[in-house]
Amino acid sequence: MNHILLITEDSSVSFSMRVIFREGFLIEEVKPSNVLHVIAKRRPTVVFLDCGLAEIDSLELLRQLLAEDATLTVIKLVSSFNRLAKDAISLGAFEVIEKPFEQERIVHIVRRAVEREMLLQEKKDIKKTSPVRQDNETVGEFNRDLFFQNLFQTIAENFPDIRKIGMDILRVMRKTFYFNNVMLFLKEEELFIPFASLGIEDSISSVVKVPQSHALIKFFMGRNRVFDIACDKNDFECVNFMTLLNSRIVFPMKTVNGKLIGFIVAGEKSTGQSISIGEMTFLNIVSDYLAAILDNSFLYRQVTFQKDYQEAIFENIPAGIIGVNKQGLVTIFNKCAEEMFGMAPDNMKGKNIEEAGSQIADFVRRTLDSGEIFSRMEIRYIPKNIILGISTNAVKNANGGIEGAVAIFQNLTAIKEMEEREKSLEKSRYWTLLASRLSHELKNPLVAIKTFSQMLPEKYEDEEFRNNFSAVVQDEIGKINEIIEKINKLADSTEIKKENVDIAVLFRETARNFPVNLRINLEEKKEIFIRGDILRIKEAIEYVLDFIREDTGDNGGASIFFGQTCENVSIDIVENGRNIGFNAAEDFFMPFSPVVKSPISIGIMLAKKILESHGGNFFFSIVPEGKKLTLVLPVGDTNG
Repeated sequence: MNHILLITEDSSVSFSMRVIFREGFLIEEVKPSNVLHVIAKRRPTVVFLDCGLAEIDSLELLRQLLAEDATLTVIKLVSSFNRLAKDAISLGAFEVIEKPFEQERIVHIVRRAVEREMLLQEKKDIKKTSPVRQDNETVGEFNRDLFFQNLFQTIAENFPDIRKIGMDILRVMRKTFYFNNVMLFLKEEELFIPFASLGIEDSISSVVKVPQSHALIKFFMGRNRVFDIACDKNDFECVNFMTLLNSRIVFPMKTVNGKLIGFIVAGEKSTGQSISIGEMTFLNIVSDYLAAILDNSFLYRQVTFQKDYQEAIFENIPAGIIGVNKQGLVTIFNKCAEEMFGMAPDNMKGKNIEEAGSQIADFVRRTLDSGEIFSRMEIRYIPKNIILGISTNAVKNANGGIEGAVAIFQNLTAIKEMEEREKSLEKSRYWTLLASRLSHELKNPLVAIKTFSQMLPEKYEDEEFRNNFSAVVQDEIGKINEIIEKINKLADSTEIKKENVDIAVLFRETARNFPVNLRINLEEKKEIFIRGDILRIKEAIEYVLDFIREDTGDNGGASIFFGQTCENVSIDIVENGRNIGFNAAEDFFMPFSPVVKSPISIGIMLAKKILESHGGNFFFSIVPEGKKLTLVLPVGDTNG
């Protein structure tokens, strides 16, 4: 039976896959956080990887899967053939399928994937039946040449990026010697820390650190050879360290002057063969070679940094400087000022400051005459049509008298243009993200609908199928309809009817009539009025309570506190839910957030729109107690 591993968070995709591949396939659905653990235990025939995952970026997960096992057959599901699809192919996905997919096409692709997996298995079987090398046999001449060829190539392409070199070195070693896992440690100050690893869980590789005082470091410095757990099993501290990493052997990396800059840890071979003496000798030589390369890379980076640092000081001060004496004659005019104003220093020195233009002269003369200081004033310099930032200061003698003035300028034109472009790009990114996530939300229900509509002609007589079809289609159409209705509300510009509303009473009544068990602790206040449309405000409150219910569960709770100034009423809602997690507070208002169900996400946007249409606002923050939602509305008239 073929094993399909399904990584998705959408029930429509999951249900459709189980219907299409219900015969001859075992479908196992796993969470993104658990997929590497599952694959390490049982290799799947095919992996289906959906987009729009809440826990992790799907491309990053694809990268992790193929780093763990480059031969995995991964089929990527996408909402549309955009950049995401191209990136998935370039990373090594076997195929990319757009949702909603054709049944025949996905069956055909899986059939090809199964054939590929069978060919890979045949190659493994051939390797297993090949003659095993003797213990004293070293890596073959061809393999040795290929190993160094790959090594030279990765060093040449990535020098001096140590982290990238480290990862590619481990890939070459793993590919050549079939190690289950490898890890590169490099010295950083007084610790040896992992710079790259393959086959070792992140939960271990991210926390393990080896101090100078560790028994393994003393072993390398004292005995000057590799550590082999089979031969050195009496060194308990070292053995415990190796057991933690599920590893067998460690190769020290020493420079020509005997400095230990790191070491490479390797596990058993995936082929089941033992590491031969020849291979150990060869790898020891390789470790010495890598020590020299990485040591040179460290030195190169250090020298380059010092050089770049000095150059940055001189090259990246975009400031023009003009100095004048107390008569207003120019005494200082630096090169940057020359470029900024298009005037040669020799032609400016000794001339009145007015030669630089009346705008500049006005600031400088006011500083000379009265000692007035300007800081970061912005002007449009008309002769050059550029935006300048100007700061001035007076030069005083020991008695406090003004002897001159200095003006410092920055050309802000590029920065201002970049800010405008950034605003435009931000708007473009917002709408691109909105369109992408809307496509994802609408296409997911279509997966189930299209699957069943394709299979209906041949399965019509199957009563169970028809019943499932009817239930699923109605449910998915309901989801689409709910999304569309709320999107229409976002575009609604109905005029609001403002009146005095007791917001405390409205909150209390809305919470009391809410259809689920949600504990609401309202601060006792007799009257607190806002000015607004009671139906629209009530609608916004319901959207907020929808979010709280989703986050806290039906038995969750929230506390509500009211505050009032002469202009606004603020309603602080603190709830302790843990069902929805945001990486940052600004993600709360992100449309179609992957961590929030679509109707809830659109409801948040609608609530914000309603409050803003009343001249109010909506804020969100993450607090120690959980989450804090703040609604702000204009204060009403208690007399009317």
